[in-house]
Order: sequence, then structure tokens, then C-alpha cells
Amino acid sequence: MVIYGPYPPSPGRTRWRVQVYDPKTQRKLSVTAESQEAALALRERLEHEVKHAAPLLVHDAIAQYLEVKRYDIRSMQQVEDLGRKLRQLCPNVPVSSVTPQKAEQYYLEATQQKGKFGSLRPATHHARLRLAKALWAWLIRRDLAKHNPWEKVEPIGKVSSGKPQLDEADARKLDRFLFTQAEAGDEGALALLVELYLGLRSSEVLSLTVGACQGQTVYVHGTKTKNARRKLALYGPVAELLERHCRNRPESERVFAANLPKQPSANWAYKRLKKICGQLGIPSICPHSLRGLHSSLALEAGATTHHVAKALGHASFGTTARHYAKPESIEVGRAHRFVAALHGDAQPSVEAEDSLSRALAVLPKELAAQVMAQLKQRRTCSGEGM
Repeated sequence: MVIYGPYPPSPGRTRWRVQVYDPKTQRKLSVTAESQEAALALRERLEHEVKHAAPLLVHDAIAQYLEVKRYDIRSMQQVEDLGRKLRQLCPNVPVSSVTPQKAEQYYLEATQQKGKFGSLRPATHHARLRLAKALWAWLIRRDLAKHNPWEKVEPIGKVSSGKPQLDEADARKLDRFLFTQAEAGDEGALALLVELYLGLRSSEVLSLTVGACQGQTVYVHGTKTKNARRKLALYGPVAELLERHCRNRPESERVFAANLPKQPSANWAYKRLKKICGQLGIPSICPHSLRGLHSSLALEAGATTHHVAKALGHASFGTTARHYAKPESIEVGRAHRFVAALHGDAQPSVEAEDSLSRALAVLPKELAAQVMAQLKQRRTCSGEGM
């Protein structure tokens, strides 16, 4: 049971209201009092009765937690996923019976659970452990638990950060193929192009509506975090293909997989990209690695870390650097921005060349050589000497 209120009298009424919510039946019962003081006393008495009536079970506690979290999380699907992950980690036992030793045991059992692709990966059970710690911290604040048994449970295994990315040659091959297929009317190829050129999540691409695509501007109404809502500029040729695909369609209609009754899972894009990689003979990657490829290439081209993080919907570049951008791309991007700031469009002076040499000296030899080779190529194309 969860107690809410007290609430002041609604228009036309004189009594204060306290609400009792049962997560099991999802029923709400209202009891009233003559004044605010009486309502506060009523709430205190109800909370005492609920607390001592029967031990609070973990899954009931999770239901109460979700009732609060649904106001913070816009997507009901994510709220349901949160509940599922917590229930998978901890059995439905009294909250007070979960000791540090039991919490350790439950976590060890979770690391041995089987997922869709075999044993759970460290990143998965690490995330569930964090969720359990957050749940118990909330229970303590609500005076529903006295201690956090998960607090000293250490995560097991090393999380592999990021996804494998294509090299530049294979990326160009994929890009050309996707353009060819999209021009021929393949909406799967077009969806992957949009994901690559905007650095979107598959779920964000699949949730795009016709009305959100306005010329070269795409409005992403993401739900994963508060930073997921963003306005992005799409590469002209891709925007033209997208406009053709959306032409004469209702604004509220989903851009991709509109023939399906509801938005498909990310597996819709995953299967298509896997098949394409096999056809091209390039390393097999998942759609999420296209976000990493987008960030790496953008950084190498000189985009700032702030703008790359913002485009991907991250609150800070730390998340981008940890899971998406390749370390060497970050360093090459820094060197490119230094060169642009130092030289601008003008012919570099002897003093500028000396400064450039000193700046490149702090980079690893391979990266410095890569930067110098790219600079030489750019100057040759623009008719400058080196």
C-alpha cells in the first residue's frame, strides 16, 4: 500500500483527502478529514497501520517505486523494463530479509542467468546492480528499509566499452551501397543512412514521424534521457531521399515500418544491417556501432566534443568518449581544431609551422603522422605547398 496526500478540498467540497493506493490491484481508496491537521494525523496513522500490517515484499516495493518513477520517465515501456530488470535480480521476499549476504548471493545468481545471446554480459548485470542500489536508497528515504544491503556488492567482470567500428574504406563502401539501395526505394537502407548521418539510436530512427522531418531539419523526440530531444541537420542528399519517402503521407505516421501495427524493436534495423554487411563482405557490425562511427568521423573532421555529444543526445562528452568515439579520433580531432585555429584559411607562416610541429609532438607518432598526411592531402587538393 502507498499513502498519498493530504490533498486540499476540491472545488465545492470542504474536506481534506488522503489516498490509499494498492499496487497489486491498482485500486485507489480515498478517506477524508475535516482539516489539514486531521488529514496529516490520518495519514500518519494509515502509514503506521500499513507498515505493521504485513512485511513489505520486494516486488510490492518495486511497484511502489515504479508508481513514483513513471512521473520522471516519459516512456511507459522504459518504466516496465525497469520493473522487469529489478524483479529479475531480486526474488519476491520481504524487504527486511535482504541482508548484504543475500544481496551478494542474488547478484551472483544474476551473473549466471542466460540472456538472448547466452550468459548475461557484465554491462547488463552491472546495470541491474545499480538499479537495485537506487531502489533501496529510495526505500530508505521513504522509511521502508533501514539499510542498503546492495551498497557493498561489487560488480563482477569488466564491461567492454563501445562497439566495433568500420574503418574508413569499409565505411565508404557501406555508405555507397546504402545510398544505392535507398534510391531504389529500400526503406531499410534509408533508415540506416539516417542513423549513420545523424548518429541516432535505432529506436529514435524507428520512432520518427513524417511531421518531424522538415527538409534538412529532423526533430528527434527521444525518450531515453532529458537530452534525447534535439533538433539536427541532415546531410542534403539523405534529406532528399527522406523527403521523397515521406511525400504525401500523414504527418503523424511513422516514417519507417509504417505497415506494422506498432513501432518495431531495434532488431528491425539489426537484421537488415547484418545482411548488408554479409553482402558487402565487410566486418559484421550492429546499428548501434553507426553512432560510434558517426562520432569518430565527426571528431576527426574537426567537430567539437560538445557538439558531438549534443548531437548524440548525451549530457556530457564523457559518455560519448567512453562508449562511442575512438580514442585516436578524439586526438586527431583535437589536432585538426588546433591547426584550424592556428592557420585559419591563410597560408601558414614559418612560426605557425613551428607551433604546429610542437603541438603534434605531444601526440603518439602514429597519430601525428596521420594528421600530417591528412594536412598534406588537403593542401595538395587546395593547391598549397607543404
